[in-house]
Amino acid sequence: MSTIPALARKSRLARYFQNIKDSYTISRRSYPWVGWALLGAPLLIIGLAVLLATATGQALWYWLVMAVLLSLVADMVILSLTVRRASLTQIEGHPGAAKAALDQIGRGWYVESEPAAINLKTQDVVWRVVGRPGIVLVVEGPTGRTQSLVADERKALKRFLSTVPVHVIHVGAETGQTRLADLSSTMRKLPTKPTRLTDAEISQVTKRLTSLPGRGPGIPKGIDPTKVRPDRRAMRGR
Repeated sequence: MSTIPALARKSRLARYFQNIKDSYTISRRSYPWVGWALLGAPLLIIGLAVLLATATGQALWYWLVMAVLLSLVADMVILSLTVRRASLTQIEGHPGAAKAALDQIGRGWYVESEPAAINLKTQDVVWRVVGRPGIVLVVEGPTGRTQSLVADERKALKRFLSTVPVHVIHVGAETGQTRLADLSSTMRKLPTKPTRLTDAEISQVTKRLTSLPGRGPGIPKGIDPTKVRPDRRAMRGR
């Protein structure tokens, strides 16, 4: 029985290193320089530690220990930042990819699990999100082609929630659109003046939205925009 905890720890450690390996593989596909960054950051930190130890006259081993710890933290930060952007970049353009980015937006936002509107033929999608700035319509598809979807959604919201501000963000690679990796930061920069919703108001608006009758035809068969995730096995070339 004593071997069970040891095996569990070994399994967790193996998964941890596998996650690091997968993250590096995903990051390298979009950012070929990430390997040099992961190598260069520790070398720079250790070099600074040696200089500080020489300048202050303190024990070199102390500064080297601190440098190793800081190097590990620096590499984890670099890897976490690059893997998130890389994974979003690699699914950009796929139907429902915006939902993957919205699911990572953090606290303070309510993201509906189903699209507010969807065009079955073109697979253009409109997602509704509620936060401090009001209601945000996140639109996937060419700006010109999705104008009717956005207009219909604006009319519905004006009819039922006329006092709540509505913002529109077009996600894509076209000029004037927001890249998928920048969606979260763009939403956080939306204006909250003169209207800033409180937690209670966000809850009320969310309940009103869920009670609205569905206008869209639903999610196309074979496509689940709510579950778009990077295919890590494919990214590893398997």
